[in-house]
Amino acid sequence: MLRRLCLNFVLGGKCYATGGKCALGAKGASVKNEALECKLHGKYDVWVLQDDNLLVTDLGFPSEEPKQCLALGINQRLAARIAAEKSEKLGRAVLTTQHRCFQCGSRFWMSEHDASETPEPGKRYFCPTCMRQESKQRIEERLGLRSSWCG
Repeated sequence: MLRRLCLNFVLGGKCYATGGKCALGAKGASVKNEALECKLHGKYDVWVLQDDNLLVTDLGFPSEEPKQCLALGINQRLAARIAAEKSEKLGRAVLTTQHRCFQCGSRFWMSEHDASETPEPGKRYFCPTCMRQESKQRIEERLGLRSSWCG
């Protein structure tokens, strides 16, 4: 598992992410994001892509080589705010890695799925609620993974 130091560290007495005081005080310089001790910590990153569009993701490093990292391991609300502010300055779009469920149509993030579960192709296409409600066979059928083969 990738370990990242909190980027909301105390720098000159200010939080890197907000410009205000660190909620954890001097301790903030050594806290890791995955400990979730600070209310600003989370699973989301904000990147500036090569085309200057902004990307808010919960999937880690983007597949396209990013131009700049604006934030790592922060909560969704702060990630959205940082992306919106930078988007306004650049006049560019904010993209996300959020998905829409094939079953119910709701929007979800991959990180909402239980990370301890084995990877399944359906997790990209079905929200956690629908994944629990549908059988594995039904999900595979919906994705076109099961088909009869006559040989």
